[in-house]
Amino acid sequence: MKLPSVTEKLRGSRAAQSVEKLSRVSRRHQFLFQCGLILLYRLVLDFMYLTQLSPIYAYSGFTTDLVWIKYALSWLLVLVCLPLVAGIQGQEERPSSILVTLMNYVYFLPMTSYLGCKGSDLGFFCAVAVYWLVLLAVQLRMPTVLVPKLSPRHTSLLFFLVSVGACLFVMGISGLYTGFRLKLNISDVYGIRAEAAAYDIPGLFAYILSWMTVILSVLILYWLQKRRYVAVGVLVVVYLFYYSISAQKSVFLFLFLLLFCYLLYRRWMYRWCAGLLSLGVMGCWVLGVGAHFLTPMSLFVRRLMYVPVQLSEVYAQFFREHPLNLFRDGILGKLSYDPVYSIKIPKVIGEYMGTGSSANNGLVGDMYANLPAMLGIFLMPLILVILFRLLDAAARDIPQRIYIGLCVFFAMSFCNSSWSTVLLSGGFLMACIFLYLFPVQKEEHVKNEQS
Repeated sequence: MKLPSVTEKLRGSRAAQSVEKLSRVSRRHQFLFQCGLILLYRLVLDFMYLTQLSPIYAYSGFTTDLVWIKYALSWLLVLVCLPLVAGIQGQEERPSSILVTLMNYVYFLPMTSYLGCKGSDLGFFCAVAVYWLVLLAVQLRMPTVLVPKLSPRHTSLLFFLVSVGACLFVMGISGLYTGFRLKLNISDVYGIRAEAAAYDIPGLFAYILSWMTVILSVLILYWLQKRRYVAVGVLVVVYLFYYSISAQKSVFLFLFLLLFCYLLYRRWMYRWCAGLLSLGVMGCWVLGVGAHFLTPMSLFVRRLMYVPVQLSEVYAQFFREHPLNLFRDGILGKLSYDPVYSIKIPKVIGEYMGTGSSANNGLVGDMYANLPAMLGIFLMPLILVILFRLLDAAARDIPQRIYIGLCVFFAMSFCNSSWSTVLLSGGFLMACIFLYLFPVQKEEHVKNEQS
């Protein structure tokens, strides 16, 4: 065996130093480039709000009042948070960082656009600013507790048994309450929802049924990884029967998101998230102006990004004048504390707005509903990051394409529902349990990460 010469060793060390130096430069350029994309995204949001969203939907509260000091403050907030947002996005090995990054793009950055263009009051602006900064800082600094994971040979049988049990449970509920109805039309669902609201499903079974969105999703991912496509097909059919029980559009669309993320997702899509979203928003603008086709703008921009932001402001206005709910719709309500309101908070806000609908909201709105603002802006971000660390511990060593769809789902859930609802009936805790038990061979994990 020929040993390397001194010259070859020097060349090797110099090459290593050059690669390390190039890597540092590349990371610095990547960080600056990411910051530029984020600023571009905020400009695109402002352009969309001022030229299309506000003129068309001013009647529903999306008005424009450009007070330049407020608009400048909204940009100052973006600039202050910019290094933290880009830094968190760079931690792509953490599932929670992906989740927080998505929340930044669909909630907090649209929030800054809304605050600047609408000219919201400074009290609400300050609460949002502190809440967001605390969330970003705690997310960056709080460590992850490493929990030893079980061997795959101990959990593979469990996933098989849970697959059989989940199929039997869903089909049993479907047969008892809907007569095995299978409905795939998502444009006419309100009659089914009204019918589902009247089902007298026992409390424990109702909870398990609400978890099935997450349980069936993780099971589909498990059998996809095992390349057992017959099992995948059976679970997809069962999932469609599950959707047909209550006809929630988010449940139906999540199936396609899950399959897209597993089959087509690549890491560059996450790194280019701000650029892709900017293209998406501008595409909606072109369709609205050029073809007078407003549906993409209404669903993707208005409903996904700006309606949760607007509802947070409405929650703030309502609970400044009315008693706090103190989590009685969630955890404390389960402990038999007397309710403050006779109906659920989303219905209370819907009636306050005059729509009568269920106006669900999370994050800042959830904070205003349940805690004094001076306490909530510090405590609520801390609670959220602790929950996110559960996800980090549970998903350790799992390939990113397994959990990326769940991160998207729960980012939307936390933006639109109370954290306690997402944790329990929303399935976040159940997802963490199943991801912790998810059988992944170490060599398979390495191969997936490298690809």
